[in-house]
Amino acid sequence: MRLAAVAIALFLVWFLQGLFFRKFWNRGLEVFLDFQQTAAVEGETAALKEVIVNRKFLPLPVLHVKFQMGRELVFTDTEGSHITDRNYRSDIFSCMPWQEIRRRLEFVCRKRGYYVIRSADLVSYDLFQTGHFVSSVPAFTWMYVYPGPADPLRLQLPLQNLLGQVLARQALLRDPFEVQSVRPYQSYDSYRDINWKATAHTGSMKVHVYAPTSSWRVMFLLDVESDRIWEDADLTEEAIRLCGSMAGQLLKEGVPVSICSNGLDCLSGKPAFLEAGAGAGHQTAVMETLARIQLQAAGRLSMEELLRQLSACPSDLENSLFVLLSPVQREELAAAYGDFCAGSPGSQWILPLRPGERPRFGHLSGNLSLFPWEVPYDRS
Repeated sequence: MRLAAVAIALFLVWFLQGLFFRKFWNRGLEVFLDFQQTAAVEGETAALKEVIVNRKFLPLPVLHVKFQMGRELVFTDTEGSHITDRNYRSDIFSCMPWQEIRRRLEFVCRKRGYYVIRSADLVSYDLFQTGHFVSSVPAFTWMYVYPGPADPLRLQLPLQNLLGQVLARQALLRDPFEVQSVRPYQSYDSYRDINWKATAHTGSMKVHVYAPTSSWRVMFLLDVESDRIWEDADLTEEAIRLCGSMAGQLLKEGVPVSICSNGLDCLSGKPAFLEAGAGAGHQTAVMETLARIQLQAAGRLSMEELLRQLSACPSDLENSLFVLLSPVQREELAAAYGDFCAGSPGSQWILPLRPGERPRFGHLSGNLSLFPWEVPYDRS
């Protein structure tokens, strides 16, 4: 009889604690996931803050916190991580009553992108480890990983060429009603430009320096398509890095830049586009736009089709120089881009290719400057 009574008592304890845990295990249980910074650059190390708060008297001897994020964010502590199509993380905690646990998880940003953690799954057990309880909680947090910098030494030639074209056009289009300053007279100056007051004051001939009538801008046309048998994503990623680096340098010189790409924005699902700007926050807008560009082919336009759509709004392209960043070497694209830039001599095509390769298309408009950009196979 005693054994039966003990068995019944143990069964009641097991049964009642199971009911109790099932009803109250996630009461007052809070989980917070938060990227420690909103932006990083390819190759940098960032961190994720993980906070678990148990606001009740009931202990949780075992609590699994599971979440997933982009596979290109790789934890430095790989214990509990499993990478397949995503980076799956499972951490184990033991939460005592009224306890708060904080953990900092470092990771390396292997690739540019826009990364989001939307929720966390919680798994716990009763005191006898026989009851199994599951819950999902929202844990929304996000961060940008910006494209890394392109080689600054190799970038000097196309960048100086582009800046020279911009400055030359601004000098040609001047506003006769707005004088910026005066300078010494040169033999090619018109007598109409002489500033007689400054000439009399200094004793030497001075002429007006006029402000430009409008600001020339640069539009980057970013092509994420591939014409290779096996799509070479590294060439496209290098084109994106080039776009970010060139845009940053132009903005430092006060040149407005815009971006138009046939790659889809992961937030809008539409071709990525950023209007021209040169303000203090425009560099951030450029890098965020580039980070959100997806390389998937579904719903993507060819660059030839994108150029046709842009040509339908010529007023939006006035006073613009163009930089095409594309690894595609189709004759059709060369012809379409040449026609598109017919009114903007000095525009560029930067062509990412592999070591030993040469441009395959036969003709490129004389209005354009072509800059082959070699991308090593073992880029690190």
